[in-house]
Amino acid sequence: MIDGDIKRIIGKATDGGRIGKSELVALLSCNDTSEEAFAIRAAGGYLMRQRTQNAGVVFGQIGIEMHPCEANCSFCSFAADFTQMSATRLDDEAIAESTRNFTGSGDLYGLWLMAMATYDLEAYLDAVRVAKANLGGPTNIYSNVGDTSREDFEAMKAAGIDGVYHCWRLREGTDTPFSDETRKQTLVNAKEAGLDVLDAVEPIGPEHEPHELAEHILFDVEMECIQTGSMKRIPVPGTPFEGTPMITDLRLATIVAAQALAVANLDRVPWLGIHEPSPIGYASGANLITAETGFNPRDTAEDTSANRGLDIPACREILRQAGFSALVRGDGSRVDL
Repeated sequence: MIDGDIKRIIGKATDGGRIGKSELVALLSCNDTSEEAFAIRAAGGYLMRQRTQNAGVVFGQIGIEMHPCEANCSFCSFAADFTQMSATRLDDEAIAESTRNFTGSGDLYGLWLMAMATYDLEAYLDAVRVAKANLGGPTNIYSNVGDTSREDFEAMKAAGIDGVYHCWRLREGTDTPFSDETRKQTLVNAKEAGLDVLDAVEPIGPEHEPHELAEHILFDVEMECIQTGSMKRIPVPGTPFEGTPMITDLRLATIVAAQALAVANLDRVPWLGIHEPSPIGYASGANLITAETGFNPRDTAEDTSANRGLDIPACREILRQAGFSALVRGDGSRVDL
């Protein structure tokens, strides 16, 4: 018989209540093959589909540059001490072509333009303008860059971005050289600049405890993120995590389901991503999938679309196979899958 406390927490969320940190920790502490975890995943999937009328979204990312990064984050293929790639940058035509390819159908909800932890602001603003001029549909443009001031985010907004994807990652200061406060402040800066904020709980490894995951999930609630989600850590070849175990798709689905129960009753329900994509994840509350091209910190290929990255038709098909009936576009309109 299902644990009474877990049953109560699920019922609270299903009835429209907000769950707190201790309740979220309880959900995240369940064994992934237990009756409780199956109930959590079922409730997360049902509640998110109810809140969105069974719709999903496709985001896209263009990695516009890569150089060996002095930050040396232990999980990243760009880290200067571990990278197997040479410094390079997409030219304007490549950015324009990728933007047209991603947005020509009109189905892409949001396009991330990814630069490095340290980047040249003026060059980045030029890339934003190129992408903006080549949009083929009602797609929102979001930045994905390193720590940034409010003033620089205001410049990005003036150039055409709609929001900022920036992660306060798990165990900053241990697996990265950054502090929790610095990463969080960047999201505050973006919000104060009048931009939407987007985040995710990542990169998740087997060592991360329920209380750590809960803290990150509830930070995104506090920040009123329009998109969040959960991502497993990839043991990128050449990095310190090469050869280390990954969490299973089942574990990731339990995490995203608990996350769904924490965010489904917000005034604005955020889109919920899962990486890597999996059928059980989309049955457990996730409703966002990402197409990628260019450089990718989880990949050693110089064009991730030829390796780990998905294209738009593949993303649509994964959502369709997961049973979603509609796709939401960047302007809020819906099209059948």
